Amino acid sequence: MSRAYSPVPTSDRRPRTARLALTATCLAACLALLAGCGDDGGDGDGDQASPTASATKASKAPSSPSQPGDSPSASGRLTDDQAERKALLPLARVDHAKAAETAVGEVPGGRLVELELKGTGGDRGDKGTGDDAPGDAGAADAGAAGPSGTASPRTRRAEWVAKVAAKDGTAHRVRVDAGSGKVLGAEAETDQDGDDKRELAAQLSKARRTPEQAAKAATDTKRGTVTSVELGDDDAGALVWSVDVVTPRDWNKTTFAVDAVTGKVVGEHVDRD
Repeated sequence: MSRAYSPVPTSDRRPRTARLALTATCLAACLALLAGCGDDGGDGDGDQASPTASATKASKAPSSPSQPGDSPSASGRLTDDQAERKALLPLARVDHAKAAETAVGEVPGGRLVELELKGTGGDRGDKGTGDDAPGDAGAADAGAAGPSGTASPRTRRAEWVAKVAAKDGTAHRVRVDAGSGKVLGAEAETDQDGDDKRELAAQLSKARRTPEQAAKAATDTKRGTVTSVELGDDDAGALVWSVDVVTPRDWNKTTFAVDAVTGKVVGEHVDRD
């Protein structure tokens, strides 16, 4: 007797189809997960930062702190003039006041007209301060370094160069060792004529304030080391003492104009070179 074929109802096949679809979906998800893990560089860390994250971290990283006084320029390095001032000042164990007193004592009845701290370069003769003689203020004896970080052997000492006028206006050039305070030389200037002497004598007679008083007025305004004092007329024709003050905080030089009659500070200019 033959047996009739009864097909499986459609409703009985749907659960299996759903199960196959779910299995395929899970398999696809696993493959995608494995593919993502394979992109971590193969270093086993699984924690490699993306370029965006790296850039974010870099922007948040703290910058190196600057050293006060040693990085006044935008490049973080001292300029040539700043480095030369830094090298020259430690050589001056004798300050401007003592040097002025010593220089004036070399000229009977003399009065100070100018005084400037300079570095000397051994066999190269007199050199100016750090502002006038680039590269000659390395001060190897003091262990000072130039802009490149190496000490220059050419500057061995510093000296004060003074201009002192006698009563008749005759100017004398007096050199004082800034380390020991000893007089290195004194001689009358030979390029003056009668008019020059009378003009210089007249200027000194009008100056009611001494160079020491002018220097004090300048350092009361800004603390630092006096490296130059000079009597002369300003652009408006007023008689002033020009006083240079170097600040070790940044090694800049500030020039003050101090009225030679009233003693007031009437001008100020900062040289940041």
